[in-house]
Amino acid sequence: MSGWLEPADWKRAQDTVPIACVDVLPVRLNASGKLERIGLIFRDTPHQGQRWCIVGGRLWRNESIAEAITRQLRETLGQRIALSLHADPQPDYVSQYFTNERSVGCVDPRQHALTLVFMIPLTGDPSPTGEAKDFQWFDPSHLPLPGEFGFGQDKVVAGCLRGTRIGRE
Repeated sequence: MSGWLEPADWKRAQDTVPIACVDVLPVRLNASGKLERIGLIFRDTPHQGQRWCIVGGRLWRNESIAEAITRQLRETLGQRIALSLHADPQPDYVSQYFTNERSVGCVDPRQHALTLVFMIPLTGDPSPTGEAKDFQWFDPSHLPLPGEFGFGQDKVVAGCLRGTRIGRE
């Protein structure tokens, strides 16, 4: 599937319209289906240096949300992961990114973006590739400090955990 614009066209789009994205918070569930671990990648950010982040990126034209989620996970965590998705997955959280600090949302100096965030149970062996320098599983009660997250994504993780349907009895 070809969904990329030429660099000049992509820059014009980023400078003019909000970009549609998917973010994925990989999770591991225990045998009884309760949330046990949250996965984060360690990557370079355009304005903060290396930080812990959620997996994600933009949707391509005519790409379904399920296809985008699968592509983002495979491009970032490799082929040795397994996931099961509904054909029409619904987000666990919605986030907005602005090019500057605001009272709500996160910051991405490259673009204004609207992001559908999904908590996706993964099995297999994640292997960081692409933009990911590292990948780690974290206990949800022992996450990196807010200043160690890129783009202010600690707020996104907290929002997902507040509203999660995963692991609830």
